[in-house]
Amino acid sequence: MYRTNADIARKVYRALKTPSDDDATTDPILAMYFKGKVDYIMMRCNKNPEISIKGKDQTAGEVKFFAYSDFKDYSEEDVLFRLKEDVTLIELYRKGAIEAKSFKSWDEFTKWLDTLDENGVQISLKLPCLVYQAVRGKQPSMQNFIVEAIKKAIKSDSE
Repeated sequence: MYRTNADIARKVYRALKTPSDDDATTDPILAMYFKGKVDYIMMRCNKNPEISIKGKDQTAGEVKFFAYSDFKDYSEEDVLFRLKEDVTLIELYRKGAIEAKSFKSWDEFTKWLDTLDENGVQISLKLPCLVYQAVRGKQPSMQNFIVEAIKKAIKSDSE
C-alpha cells in the first residue's frame, strides 16, 4: 500500500536508478494527469520526492505555484491520494537506463509499482553503467576495447 509521496518515489528510485548514477538530472520523473484538470503534477523520484505543477504549454523548467494551479485546494502531501480515482494518465519519462512507460489508471500504476524490485535495477542494466564509469577517461580508450571484446564474444557465440 502506498500512502505517501515518499513511498512511491522511494520505490521507483530504488528500483530504477543505477547505483553509479549520482546525477540528479537523471532521477526518474513521473507526470500525473487528472480528469477535469488542465495542469498536471510532476514528481521527481529521489530519496526526497519533489512535487511540482506544470501548466499546459509551459516550457521545460517552468512550474506553477500550488496556490495558482488546478490543485490549489490540496497540499503536496495529499493531492495524489485524494485524486487517485481521477487519474487519466501517469507517465514515467525516459531517462538514462529508464524506459518510458504509461499507465491509464492509479490501479494500473500501483500494480506496476508492486512488481518493482527495491534491490535496484537488474544487473543487465547496471553492468554497462558500472563498466562505463570504471573506464571513462582512461587511456588508451578502454571503452572501445570493451565494446570490441563484447562484440567478438557475441559473434563467436552465434557461430
